Amino acid sequence: MKLLPKNILAIDDSLTLRKFIEKSLGNEDFVNRLLIAGDAATGLELARTTTPDLILCDYTLPDMQGDELCQRLLEQGETSQIPIILMSSSGREIAALAAQRSNIVRMLVKPFSRELLVATVSYVLNQSEQKKVVAQTASTAGAILMRGTTDVSPMCSALRFIARQKMTGVLRVVARKDTLHAFCQEGSVRVVTTRNVESYLEGTAYLSNGRKSLIWRKCEELQRQTLCPFLLNLSQEGILPFQTARMLSDLFGHRLFARIWTEPAGVHYEFEEVSMPPFIEDCLPPRPLMNDWILENLRNVEASDDIQMIVEDPMGVPVFTPTGYRQIQEVQPKPDEWQVLSEITGAISLNGICQRIKITPDLVARKIFCFQRLGFLDYWPSHILQAQN
Repeated sequence: MKLLPKNILAIDDSLTLRKFIEKSLGNEDFVNRLLIAGDAATGLELARTTTPDLILCDYTLPDMQGDELCQRLLEQGETSQIPIILMSSSGREIAALAAQRSNIVRMLVKPFSRELLVATVSYVLNQSEQKKVVAQTASTAGAILMRGTTDVSPMCSALRFIARQKMTGVLRVVARKDTLHAFCQEGSVRVVTTRNVESYLEGTAYLSNGRKSLIWRKCEELQRQTLCPFLLNLSQEGILPFQTARMLSDLFGHRLFARIWTEPAGVHYEFEEVSMPPFIEDCLPPRPLMNDWILENLRNVEASDDIQMIVEDPMGVPVFTPTGYRQIQEVQPKPDEWQVLSEITGAISLNGICQRIKITPDLVARKIFCFQRLGFLDYWPSHILQAQN
């Protein structure tokens, strides 16, 4: 996991070592601000007022021993969780302290190389960040209100249940080794996102494998840590207009969730009752009806074996399900979709519809697929019709 820039406090009475730390860490991407203190009293005050993400502390200071300093930091509420890397010229001197002070997470024996310093600091910051994510997840965890698989209960049914119950929380769906998060508010889907930024941006101009600016990396890391969509983060940084960011975030979310309809095996899902994250306020207003959201999502399916099967059976016949014609009145089909739907009588084949409205089989099949997945249409294969005749 790439790190967002962090604040680091270094406490050491040696001017030489302080300059070495500044030179070694000053240009690292994971360092936002490097604070320097020459004695324990100054270090304690900086730790209390700035709450750094990590402290580098010398064991022998002119006004206090390192173990006492670590104990004081541990006893103060605002500094008790800050990890400390203890430095000393004697490894034996500090070896036993880690077991006695829970905030001492690593030790460095002087002299140490720049490479060892950078690697140790990076590792500790990564470990600390992972613990924060776990703790945050645990603190916000709510009740699991629903759990299932599309092999047993179709995704349409799960989404409609969320709408009927006006549920607020997050629908997690595991698809293609990726976990999708659909945040729902009072029964409406607000946005779909994932911690996998590469998967989220796949196929778009925003996916860059080349050199990235600090702001670009920051926006990617924010999505990994908070699930806030990358483009909304760009907007917060002034890189992208707000309206553009929220519209594209909605589109990218639809493209992401649309993958579940083409999974060869059933996908697993669960709904957890959680409060909405702050970035929800920046998302587009919700669609009032869940079926409209599902229909819009199905329009984003790029390819499907089910679509291809319809295309390859042009003499098959689309028909409304027993409740399909009534349900079709409750959604908002586009004009070209209405054009296809109006030709469905239960007696006209795919080929006949294409000839009547002069649209290619692929486009007609896509529209049939969408309403078939909604449960409004069936498609009777030609070999079944021939057998009946």
